Amino acid sequence: MLKSFVKSVVESILAKRARRFLELNKVQVIGVTGSVGKTSTKEAIYTVLKSKFKVERSRNSFNTTLGLSLTVLGEKKSGFSSPSAWWAILRRSKKSSREAPEKMVLEMGADGPGDLNKLMAIAPPQISVITAVQPVHMAEGQFESLEDIAQEKGTLVRHLSSSGVAVLNGDDPRVAAMETPAKRITYGQKEGVDLRVFDLKMTAIGIEFDVHYQNKKAHCRVPLVGDYQIYVCLPAIAVGLALGLELEACCLALADYKLPPGRLNPIEGLEQSQILDGSYNASPTAVEAALAVLQQFEASRKIVALGTMNELGLRSNEAHLAIGALVPEAAELLIAVGKEAQTLKQGAMGAGMSESNIFTFFDSEKAGEFLKGQLMPGDLILVKGSQNQVRMERFVKLIMAKPNQAKELLCRQEDQWERI
Repeated sequence: MLKSFVKSVVESILAKRARRFLELNKVQVIGVTGSVGKTSTKEAIYTVLKSKFKVERSRNSFNTTLGLSLTVLGEKKSGFSSPSAWWAILRRSKKSSREAPEKMVLEMGADGPGDLNKLMAIAPPQISVITAVQPVHMAEGQFESLEDIAQEKGTLVRHLSSSGVAVLNGDDPRVAAMETPAKRITYGQKEGVDLRVFDLKMTAIGIEFDVHYQNKKAHCRVPLVGDYQIYVCLPAIAVGLALGLELEACCLALADYKLPPGRLNPIEGLEQSQILDGSYNASPTAVEAALAVLQQFEASRKIVALGTMNELGLRSNEAHLAIGALVPEAAELLIAVGKEAQTLKQGAMGAGMSESNIFTFFDSEKAGEFLKGQLMPGDLILVKGSQNQVRMERFVKLIMAKPNQAKELLCRQEDQWERI
């Protein structure tokens, strides 16, 4: 009870100081929310804007009220459970005289109804980006339906002023239908969107596509694995356009974009294998997209390592069965990890995968130790899984060729995470 009270007091103090910092320095806020892709989109927007503006962005996935305040106040780390660390943060934030950026790109998460209102009270956006509405955060006490999720995410654009800009995924019907008094820029592949992709293709070094906006056209080459990554690139281009950048300049900036760790990044594996590391998080839509990407690669043997997808509520069993059923089309071997491992196995076997090619584990490190002894030259391993409890980055660390590069290449490598 005391810890909770102290945390709420610290959170309140930091929130007030963060709001005051933004107001005093007239920092323009770009808010990013959605069921998936927030961190990758935030980083892509930052990549585009830093070519012209002095810009900062949320560090890691600081997207709660506390994380948002820490970002605005220039703090690189949370105090976690250390009273002395929080005391030091409070002292620094009171005396801070750091130079303010012109723009700040802030990731805004919502685990339940009302969360975005709390974030917007600290940092009201002038430009709001909605990536997608998908069935995540649907466990008990969170959202009850997709409509509830859409209602919450729409908060970010409903409260914009008429001088603001709403950047909306036009290929997602729930996002495209969101109402706002602000100027709208829709993006996607469908006819009728404002910023539209044509001739999308995946190459050995990334994705290429033409993008049209009003009467202008540009060609983009972005070093990202998976054609679905256009939904990371397009909102970044849209924000750049809203702030006066030319279409071609936005595309040129994205040529230098690098995904944050754990977002389907290629990593060299043991025994001359290759890893596609998507260990940061997982939802049904993201896993399905990753499996589709895996099918586009050539490899002597393909292995899928899937951790449980969390926060699916009553849909969990159904979703894991459906994802398991997709595995036989994409890979020869399945490593299933976590409390839904047996459900993934059941789905894969129902779709024709032999039981002898499926291995289940509750612990990601035990799964990694097992696969270490099974790897062969030419293997390609796709790794996906949710954050809490599953922690598939620990699996990746055990099978990567250069584990000394883990802090650089893998997600959640900070000392505080290592102790959890």
